[in-house]
Amino acid sequence: MKARLIVAAIGLPLLLALLILAPPWAVTLLFSAVTVLGSWEIYHIFHIEKRLGALALTMACSAAVQFTVYFRGYGDTVIIFLPFGLLLFACWVAYYEREEPFGVEGLAVSLFSGAFVALGLSAMTALRLRDKGHLLVLAPLVVTFLGDSGAYFAGRALGKRKMSPHTSPNKTVAGLVGGLAASALGMVLYGLVLRAFGLSGSLWKLAIVGLLAGGADQLGDLSFSLIKRHAGAKDYGNLLPGHGGAYDRFDSTSFAAPTVLVLLGLLEVF
Repeated sequence: MKARLIVAAIGLPLLLALLILAPPWAVTLLFSAVTVLGSWEIYHIFHIEKRLGALALTMACSAAVQFTVYFRGYGDTVIIFLPFGLLLFACWVAYYEREEPFGVEGLAVSLFSGAFVALGLSAMTALRLRDKGHLLVLAPLVVTFLGDSGAYFAGRALGKRKMSPHTSPNKTVAGLVGGLAASALGMVLYGLVLRAFGLSGSLWKLAIVGLLAGGADQLGDLSFSLIKRHAGAKDYGNLLPGHGGAYDRFDSTSFAAPTVLVLLGLLEVF
């Protein structure tokens, strides 16, 4: 717990400073690094990290997604990288023709890390590139940090009924409700703070964004937990003492960030 608090006390201010003060290309580099490290982590827990060709392809794609968003925008990136799935599928079919196939798990790992998670986290770059992006890019972190905190405290205080005992035994229905409420309230408070910086937005729409993105946050956490349990791993890595690896810290962000990005546009919040 001590190591966890120390890392949070140092890492969180640095992360916020980078997102707010650094230029957008620095945010792109940050999440490129997260996805590249995360690709290695997920290959490692499935014990296929020695498949260097497939690992290199997954890492390269995960980083390329981030930079494509930076240069071409989020919509074009989704279209450009859809064929990546077909390319990976062709690679796995080729491996099946050899004596030592990867199997379906390898295909799933590559698609998940190289394309799905990469596209999710690239929404952070897309938010940073928008007008007032140095403020908007914090929205997914408000959703995830406050949502996770709300889920933890509500679960500790009121949690009796397990929500998903096989996937994540510590999660409760009370924790789910507390997390969603905290995410919605957090976005409302976030909107009030933004008004002080000259960016006005609809508070009730921000509450909707927080509620729906909070649901995506919870789903992301469960999804990554399911993958870890299937692989028989407690954490994705040990990059950050007390926190685990890159994917342990940014798992739910990969679900919450694109949800926030899409909803801000659909609801015309600002």
